[in-house]
Formats: sequence, C-alpha cells, structure tokens
Amino acid sequence: MTEKENTIEILYSPAEVSDTIKVKESTLRKYVNILESAGYIFSKNNRGHRQYKDNDVIALKRFIAASERPDMTLETAAEQIVAMYDMSDMTLTDTTDITLHKQHSKDISDLKEIVENQNKVIQELIKRLEDRDRYAAERDKKLLDGIKQIQEQKQELLQIAAANEEEKNKGFWSRVFGK
Repeated sequence: MTEKENTIEILYSPAEVSDTIKVKESTLRKYVNILESAGYIFSKNNRGHRQYKDNDVIALKRFIAASERPDMTLETAAEQIVAMYDMSDMTLTDTTDITLHKQHSKDISDLKEIVENQNKVIQELIKRLEDRDRYAAERDKKLLDGIKQIQEQKQELLQIAAANEEEKNKGFWSRVFGK
C-alpha cells in the first residue's frame, strides 16, 4: 500500500466550509461554480452533492484571497488556482501542510488569547466578590453593634420605667420621708 492509499480524507459539507472560510453558502456556491468553470474538480457523492476535502477548502481560501486584490477578477483568480493545483501532488500536499500548520498555529494563538482574557475577567470577578463579602461582613457587624446598643438602651429605659413605677406605688408619707 502506498502512503496515499493509507490516508483518510475528511469530507466537509457546504455549511461547514462556508463557516470555515466565513462566507454565506450562496457565495460559496458562486465561487465553486466559477472554479469549476475554470477546470477545478470537486468530488461529489452518489446524489451529486459536492463534498469538500481539505485541499478544496485551502483552494477556496486562496481563491478568495486572490480575488480580493484590486487587479484580479473572480475568473482570473479561478484560473490561477486551477493552474496552481495542476502542480504535482507532493508540492500541493507540502503546501497544504504548511498552510494548515499556519492556520492551526493562528487558531491556537487566538484560543490562548481568549483563555487569557477569560482568566483576567475571572480574577476581576473574584476580586469583586471578595470586596462584596468584606462589605457585607462590615455591614453585618455594624448592624449587630447597633442592635446591641438599642437593646442596652431599651434595658436602661425599662429599669428607669420600673423605678418610676415603684416610686409611684409608694405612699405619700414614704415619699416625703424617703422610706
């Protein structure tokens, strides 16, 4: 068995490819039709639906990049892509590996940046929660101190009221002579 026969090719749906290259499915169909009219061949399943391989996705990305240049029409870009893919399989595979490696490296960098940003946000939220807990503890302590003070004042008022009541209950002569 050759190395080419040993490899497993992953096939992508139009929706997956349009998400990958960030275009609408209708735009993807337009681009594919232009590439096919220039001679590029996409594989199709038994129902006649297109199936996209990694090489096809790369070719579409290159087609979009080439067509974005101001001096390049879609048809000219398609012809360049078809000419590029007529080169030997070895060169195409190497180019594909390099392009995929660059894309994966960029994706990994992007994910690292996202994780770092999320960690910063998490740290900020943790700090806010700690500040809120500290504030709540201080507030609770002040409330408890206030409640204790009110209870002490209430106890003092009850004692004064009891003494006044006792004073009222004494007879006239007891109050006069202090007995």
